[in-house]
Amino acid sequence: MTLAINLDEVYRACDPDRPLSAMDERYVDLSGVRGTNVIAKTISRSISRCDSLHFHQQLLTGHRGSGKSTELLRLKAELEVQKLFVIYIDAEELLDLVDLNYLDVLLSIAKETESVLRKQGIMLNDTLLENLSAWFSERVVEKSESNEMSGALSAQAEAGANIPFFAKLMTRITAEIKSASSRRTTTRQKLKQELAVFIEKLNVLIDDARNKVRQSGYKDVVLIVDGLEKMHYDLLDDKKSTHEHLFVVHAEQLKAPRCHIVYTMPISLVYNANLGNDFDNILVIPMVKTNAEGMDCLRQVIAKRVDIGKTFEQVELVDRLTRLSGGVMRDLMRLIRLATDTDEEKISAKEISYAETTLIREYDRLLRDDEFEHVKWVRENHRVAGEEVYARMLNLRLILEYQNGERWADLHPAVLEISWVKKRLLENA
Repeated sequence: MTLAINLDEVYRACDPDRPLSAMDERYVDLSGVRGTNVIAKTISRSISRCDSLHFHQQLLTGHRGSGKSTELLRLKAELEVQKLFVIYIDAEELLDLVDLNYLDVLLSIAKETESVLRKQGIMLNDTLLENLSAWFSERVVEKSESNEMSGALSAQAEAGANIPFFAKLMTRITAEIKSASSRRTTTRQKLKQELAVFIEKLNVLIDDARNKVRQSGYKDVVLIVDGLEKMHYDLLDDKKSTHEHLFVVHAEQLKAPRCHIVYTMPISLVYNANLGNDFDNILVIPMVKTNAEGMDCLRQVIAKRVDIGKTFEQVELVDRLTRLSGGVMRDLMRLIRLATDTDEEKISAKEISYAETTLIREYDRLLRDDEFEHVKWVRENHRVAGEEVYARMLNLRLILEYQNGERWADLHPAVLEISWVKKRLLENA
């Protein structure tokens, strides 16, 4: 394991947008200081205990930047050790998270199921793919577009490219959905009109995938759909949020695939009572507690990436960053990166102050004046109520959820450092 020894290397080593791979030596098991079991072990055990007629369908949530993707990559590796075929879908890469629909998610599952199997040398039934392609071409895709793709596919075949028409079709449809094409609305409308048939077609594809992977020595298929927690939050005309529309209103459709499946979901829904009507299995990844044990683990997270002695003027400066992060992995990495914005060779108290001020200012921009009463209530009660305003604040990490034997909430430390918030809390003390 090579540690960063100068500030350029520190900047690269602390990329908040890059999850650690399953075998990365820099990984630190934080389950103990989160107050949870090991996520990979918990979910893989639940999947392994299902009989052949039942599927484990799981929701996983936590604040953005809490380390969900890293944990899911470790889950993928754990499942593969158990000879399960894992189809990992990065929703952020495939879909438009600003305008996301349950139909988009199901389409991405169809696309990636075929694609991932093919890349592993496992081919789905040709007749099945031809029938699916014919259905999509007739019911969903514009005729001119279908003819255009058929011509392009013929040219590829002559050039020696062995890509099924179904794959080409799914790639084109999902690309149009992601790019906010005018065809997106039309595609959704057509799929919605044929919803029951579409879901059955999807399940025929999944059934064949499960059979084919078993023939290749695997026990079964597991779908992991990551990135959905990053979807845009907004209130729609019916007063339900975009988050609620996907995971509550359309829970039945998300559960329709006939296989084991894990979805990530926004933490704004944790306190939505209706969610439990459809999903029994909901796991929350809380923040790392910033008590003595938690602070020690957060130092380890940094020390496995950075040679602290060579890059910080005083070791104690690291604690200022870990404390202000509130145990949010993303904010911890961002604070370190902000502190490297200097021409000096080492990070000093001056750079730490700059990083702190920058993060506090960012959270100040997110907090509304009319939300102060809710800030005060959370600070006094260490709980989150079910009102929509708390969902927004959870989604923006203004409020953080921890696990202290029971669920426990507090304001992000950066929020507590906002000057007007500090002043009003003192006045109301």
